[in-house]
Parts: sequence; structure tokens; C-alpha cells
Amino acid sequence: MNSSLEIKDMTKQFQQQMILKDVSFTLNKGEILSIVGPSGSGKTTLLRILAGLETPTSGTVSISGKDVTRKKANKRNLSLVFQQPLLFPHMTVKENIRYGAKLAKKNDEDKIISLLDAIGLSSYADHYPSEISGGQQQRVALARAMATEPEVILFDEPFSSLDPQLRQGLRLWVRDFLAERAITSIFVTHDTEEAMLMGDRVALFNEGVFQQIDEPKVLHQSPANPFVANFLGGHLVLNDERYIPLPSCLLHPPESNEAHETYQGIVEHVTYQHGQTIGHVYIDTLNKKISLPIGDLSTKEELHLYLPSSQIKPFRGNHT
Repeated sequence: MNSSLEIKDMTKQFQQQMILKDVSFTLNKGEILSIVGPSGSGKTTLLRILAGLETPTSGTVSISGKDVTRKKANKRNLSLVFQQPLLFPHMTVKENIRYGAKLAKKNDEDKIISLLDAIGLSSYADHYPSEISGGQQQRVALARAMATEPEVILFDEPFSSLDPQLRQGLRLWVRDFLAERAITSIFVTHDTEEAMLMGDRVALFNEGVFQQIDEPKVLHQSPANPFVANFLGGHLVLNDERYIPLPSCLLHPPESNEAHETYQGIVEHVTYQHGQTIGHVYIDTLNKKISLPIGDLSTKEELHLYLPSSQIKPFRGNHT
């Protein structure tokens, strides 16, 4: 399969601080990559370099096999969708989409009509941005980005300004929209759930490097290191070498005298999720906080966690 986007040995240094450290990855045609990480990890800097808004200290960016590292943003065959739709308020929905096509010198009336239909806003073609909802505005921004016929679309936390219910629906809509059209895309987000939903692969970024790049299922089943396990949640990290999935942690001794480790914890808070009582438990000896179903236990109660030795797993290093 031909690659749409390839990054090789990219670094970015500000004064004495190294923001990106020898970053390399490849995206195939139609692949969607989510990049997730804590604030200040370097993921936004990476996106800006891909978009041509900043230049790397070293390394290369190639789109469809062509080196675009030193090309300006408007000379790269890609589009960027921001947190805010950034539509022109004095233009109608249709005019906003047409503007993208004109900018790329790819104006075609049939294409504009097709994009309006694709985003489900044909009946809103003559409405202004102030007359449509936030989710509809973000769909117009996506159509405007697609009107340039880009090889790659970059998304910078495009749903963060939307309310939770609208955000969930639009995530699914955009994911299907991109997949049906085989559009190579990168989503940058700080939201782990969003990253898992949007990406064919998910890249966990921290301290200027990819800690792990894998399919969502693999990330959860086999985190590469303690950072990945802690960031994703769903695991109890025992030390730098070992962890156990939270569903394998028991509130009673294992049957048949199976070998196990025992830790004492205290329920600090209780919440209710999906019909279950969830205890937020602090384990003093590990200095860790975890959340798991606790049955009838209450706040401030002590408990014992039993960890079957057969379920304790080793970290297997970076998967990138």
C-alpha cells in the first residue's frame, strides 16, 4: 500500500529545549491516526510542522512520496481543521465551502453540491454560520477542508468546544465520513476515549517521542511501558516492569489457593457508573489510585486487593 504521509527523524528544538526527538512514522492511504498525550507533550508542535506552520530543526515530511519539508502551508496538499470552525460569518454555508475550493483553484459547482449533500446540510446552503448549530458549523469546516481535495486532513481537537452529547454524535459521523472516502487523517487530542474511537491506530505521545503506536485493542491489551498503562487507565502498575489489568484484581482471595499478591487499599470516594458502584481506591504501598467496582463497600472502608500471579504481566517495551 502506498504511503500518503511519511515523517522521518524529525526533531524540533526551542532554544535549549528539545520538543520533538527523532520522530518517525508512516501513514498509508486512507489510514486514520490519533495522537494523544498530556498537555505540553509536543503533539501540537508536531501538527503545526506537518501543516507547514513551523519548520523542524531536522528531519523530513513527505506527502505521496514528495518532500514538502520546506514548502509553505499553502503549497502542501493537506488541510487543517481547528478546534473552532473559523467560518467566515459574512459568507453562507455554501460560500464557505466554495471558498476552500477557490483557494486551491479546484472550484467545481458539482463538487460543492456533493459536499453539501455529504455533510447533510443541503437545505442549509444559504444559511449563515450564526444560523446553524456548533456541530453543523464543524461539519461545514470539514467540507471546506475537503473542497481543496487534500491528500491528508489534520484535525486539532476539532470537537473540544462542543457539548458532550453533540461531540459523541459528531465523532462517529466524521469517523464514518473519512473511512468511506479513504481520506488519510491525523487527529490530535488530549481525550483518550476520542483517540480510541477515531483512530485506526493510536499514538501515545509524551516528552517529544511516541511511547507506543498500535491499534486501540493492542494498546489496552499490551501497554509498552508504565506511562502508557497509567495514561490509558484500566491497569494497576506495580513497578517499572510489571502491571495487571484492573478486571483481574479481586476483592477476595483466588480460588484453589492460586499464587497471588495482596495489597491493602482504602476507598476514598464512591461514584455510580452504568449501574455499578465504583470505588476510587488509594493503595498506600504503591502510591497509586485506581477505580474499580466495589460492591457494597463505602467511603473510608479498607479493602484488600488480591492479584493472581498468573494475571500479572511484564511491560514489553516500545511498540512504534
